Amino acid sequence: MKHKNDFKIDGRFWFTNNGKYFAGSGRVELLKNIKETGSISKAAKVMGMSYKAAWDSVDVMNKITGQSLVSRVSGGKNGGGSILTDAGIKFIEQYDKYEKLFEELLLLIDENSDIDHIKNNLNLKTSADNSFAATVKSISEGAVYSMVELSASSFTIYASISKSSVEKMQLQVNDKVEALIKSNDLVLSMDTLNLSCRNKFAGTVSAVKKGAVNSEVYINIEDNHKLCVMVTNDSVSSLNIDYGSHVYAYCKASSVLLVKRV
Repeated sequence: MKHKNDFKIDGRFWFTNNGKYFAGSGRVELLKNIKETGSISKAAKVMGMSYKAAWDSVDVMNKITGQSLVSRVSGGKNGGGSILTDAGIKFIEQYDKYEKLFEELLLLIDENSDIDHIKNNLNLKTSADNSFAATVKSISEGAVYSMVELSASSFTIYASISKSSVEKMQLQVNDKVEALIKSNDLVLSMDTLNLSCRNKFAGTVSAVKKGAVNSEVYINIEDNHKLCVMVTNDSVSSLNIDYGSHVYAYCKASSVLLVKRV
């Protein structure tokens, strides 16, 4: 009997210093157990490791970070122990923050089979050309997909994403997200059109950067936001697109990718 394959993108991350590993999930778990138990030896027992291995791990983290993450406490009715310093608590918080972001990136990859699409969108996020900081206004559930209404400054963006993605992202009204749109997922027109596309942007062309075959058309839209649209050079010529041209850009809700802000 054949077993159904259920492939899933997975991975781990860790901190390094000059290429040398010094902290990952195991050592951060050790710090959390020290915080919980108030003792390195008790934390070591919880994790099934020797006291020496636990102390060596703490010592490495202290030396590489250049600050004491764990402090000894002497005396008291329990004979002393160990506690996390403020630096140790902040270190855990930083790791947890990065871990959450890492898991969201893995989910983003796992939910989208088009790797080039993801790479392009992430590049746009860093350049901010087609990346919009937005707030979730409403989530309308369908049988398979949910329509997410987003408020980005004074305009609205719609994103259609799977119900499973909404659940995995724990997406809720008032959440802060990044709405990413790939430049060649947009359709450019000189006139307003009746299309099935849910998203419509109106603006003025601020620049046209021509390549060998395609051109990047940059449009100033509401609230000084800029939109990049990829069109063929032939279309630029036939539509007479130039600096100052008033244009409209359209894209489907399914072309909008959401990244939940941490």
